[in-house]
Amino acid sequence: MRWDPYSLTLDSDFTTFWRRRLSAKKRKVLLVIGRGFDIRTLETARRLHALDADISVWQLVFDNGLGDSPKRSELTATNHEGLLKLVPAEKIVAVPIEIGGPVGAAVTPRNTKASLDRAGDCHDFDDVIVDISAMPRMVALTAVSVLLFKLDKLAEANGPSVNLHVTTSESVSADLGAAKGSLRDSVTFVLGFSGHLEEQTTQNWPRVWFPVLGEGQRDRLHLIQDHVNPDEICPVIPFPTRKPRRGDEVVGEHRDTLFDDFKVEPANILLASEYNPFEAYRQIFTAMERYKKALKPMGGCKLFVSPLSSKLLSIGVLLACYDHKFGKGSSDGFDVGIPYVETAVYGDPEQNAETADFELHSLWIRGEWEEPIPATASAAVTAAT
Repeated sequence: MRWDPYSLTLDSDFTTFWRRRLSAKKRKVLLVIGRGFDIRTLETARRLHALDADISVWQLVFDNGLGDSPKRSELTATNHEGLLKLVPAEKIVAVPIEIGGPVGAAVTPRNTKASLDRAGDCHDFDDVIVDISAMPRMVALTAVSVLLFKLDKLAEANGPSVNLHVTTSESVSADLGAAKGSLRDSVTFVLGFSGHLEEQTTQNWPRVWFPVLGEGQRDRLHLIQDHVNPDEICPVIPFPTRKPRRGDEVVGEHRDTLFDDFKVEPANILLASEYNPFEAYRQIFTAMERYKKALKPMGGCKLFVSPLSSKLLSIGVLLACYDHKFGKGSSDGFDVGIPYVETAVYGDPEQNAETADFELHSLWIRGEWEEPIPATASAAVTAAT
């Protein structure tokens, strides 16, 4: 498993971690962020600015072909003005991305990759940080996977080993406040992770689906279940969680869907840590590996994982799927599908910056951390047990 041990820095240690890195040598940092209305949009930029980091920005500008409401437009403009106070305008590159598109078309992931390819070279930077706090889920997952693959290939070709980090400001209440809106009526897969759903030569292989659950996912569950048509469903519930009994509440909210409509066996329910994406990565990776081995005598199986919980857990999902497809221990290059239903139209957010309680998480997913680490290394580097 590639991310075992792992490097995870939590909110209170973020400044210490980055002060140490920036003082050890002069570093050029590329920050990839979304241009959005979320109150957490600038948290990573603010903290890096306070450390006098040498920052350049790729600002992903989303366009779904529909106009924003006055409130969302005002919040987005305020965040952009805040960014200009942190980073000089000449060091900000606007990266337009058209999202949405016709039913059944994988427009968002394809356009995200194309836009990142056009944005410029990230080879000249020491550290690339993707702050997914203000990105739509499909854009965030595609951006991280595209940059991770690109930087992996660069290093394999004897190019520089660029460090890649993912940050996100986590808050269940802020997530729920930003999630108002209507869904698209079709399923989209993260680019490169189709799970070979439509491949004719493997149509008889059993399909296993792991929906990673959060609040308010009933409609997404039904749309994805209809599209994937799984033979077995293994819901992944957040546990342990900061809020006591949150996992029980998530199960209770979706009880009819899971047990009456989908006929899920209670023994199939899996648990994944809400606040440690690397633990979730390990739990999901291991569960998929068990199914691969158990169903190999039948020729094989098709595995699908849907990130329907927090963005932090969604990164754990992506890393598990990426490691199955591209990891050194994956001799078969197994293609796990990542199906998701995008939001079509966002409603006005219900977030309060004064009362919001969120924590910044920083995941170091490629680069120097994969080299041997001295015993005196940063306390942010934690070995998974």
